[in-house]
Amino acid sequence: MKQSFLDNETLVFVCLCLSVFRIYLEVIKFDFAKMPLARSFGNSMLSIHRYGFYMSIGYFLLVAPGYILS
Repeated sequence: MKQSFLDNETLVFVCLCLSVFRIYLEVIKFDFAKMPLARSFGNSMLSIHRYGFYMSIGYFLLVAPGYILS
């Protein structure tokens, strides 16, 4: 049988740590515009970073309670 994404605890933990790190970068007001890749793409890259922030918050809110309680 195929294994579900949520059955692999190591992968869930790594993704959870990455989402916490992404939220932390937003809290300390890290300037994503200074990153080399963001400079080459301009303003469209900043909207991608904002979308990533929202995805990190969503992943954290949906997965962290289940991970902590299990």
